[in-house]
Amino acid sequence: MRALGRNLLLGVLVLGLISFFHTIPASAAGKVIKVGCAISFTGGKSRSGKLYRDAYDMAVETINKTGGVKVGNDSYQLKIIYYDDKSDPTESSRLVEKLIVEDKVNFLLGPYSSGITIPDSLVAMRYKIPMIEGGGASGKIFSRGNKYIFGTLPPAGQYFKSTLEMLKTFSPPPKTVAILYADDKFDVSVAKGTKKLAEEMGLQVALYEKYAEGASDFNTMLTKIKAQQVDVVLLAGHTEESLNFAQQAKELNVCPKMISMTVGPSEADFRKSLGKDAEHIFGVASWSTQMNFKGYLYKDTQEFVKLFKEKFNYDPDYHNASGIADVAILKAAIEKAGTLDPEKVRDAIASISLDTIYGHVEFNPNGQIKGTSVVLQILGGEVHQVYPSKEKEPVYPFPCWK
Repeated sequence: MRALGRNLLLGVLVLGLISFFHTIPASAAGKVIKVGCAISFTGGKSRSGKLYRDAYDMAVETINKTGGVKVGNDSYQLKIIYYDDKSDPTESSRLVEKLIVEDKVNFLLGPYSSGITIPDSLVAMRYKIPMIEGGGASGKIFSRGNKYIFGTLPPAGQYFKSTLEMLKTFSPPPKTVAILYADDKFDVSVAKGTKKLAEEMGLQVALYEKYAEGASDFNTMLTKIKAQQVDVVLLAGHTEESLNFAQQAKELNVCPKMISMTVGPSEADFRKSLGKDAEHIFGVASWSTQMNFKGYLYKDTQEFVKLFKEKFNYDPDYHNASGIADVAILKAAIEKAGTLDPEKVRDAIASISLDTIYGHVEFNPNGQIKGTSVVLQILGGEVHQVYPSKEKEPVYPFPCWK
């Protein structure tokens, strides 16, 4: 009788364990898609690197809570393996290779900045692993015949196109522009494209100068802008450079009719750091919180904005939205391919047509998204879209600092 009881108890336990393993999440059962990402936790790019990490993590959390990624009849959880590239291109490419060779990741998410994306994308190409990135826009990323890189930022050379078009709507329109740019891949591409567009539109490029990446001293350039009474300043740089430029422009009381920056104004940290001195500065972005696209992971843009602010306690900008789109595209492409085979997923990414909170996503043959930038302006301490559609009217000319 005791033996029968023990056997009966053992049978119940076995049945219970079988039932348990049938109901545990896919991740616990080993069905995991590993995604690798070398990105800046430290160094000069860490401020923007965090924006992408927040977005990647939020998207992955949403996917895993809502059924994961469907591959045939199976459900997989997403897992991101991160490494800190320390804002160094050489370190980043080494880590991407480590992710592929040692960690055996299935797919890759990109780093921040064009200068780091270029070497990382070449590693992805060498190992034939698709990489989706939202942090690099330089044409040099997409001009190498690399069919394994896909970018969700519009071409760098077109970043100021909408801004230049907006200038023609002002009365009277400005006549002269200064184009200042950092000596990294992205900003050089921005400057070359902007100069060409400005001249085609009949604007005089009064100043076209390059500065060292990470520069903290803009006094010489600002003195020239003031002496030449330049109407519009277009600054292609990263957040720290934008902050330094704005602070020194105020110190020297340099008051062009307009100041616009590629990176900075859309970021909550930029506005917090400058306070009232951020007022009326223009920016460009591929996305703004005023947009309201139908979503894929989220119902629409506004639902995403609400959930993001609740989770991270800051307003999302286009870096965050681009990062969300990167992960959404990866999920959609894997499910479209019905396999984890990297070549078939690559083909699915290349042919994707997807509505996201970032907007509709399709890629050009070179792997860069089809799209353009909108014009933003800081008004009342908040960033607003002012062109081409107007959530608010742009303030022009720029009221002087003093």
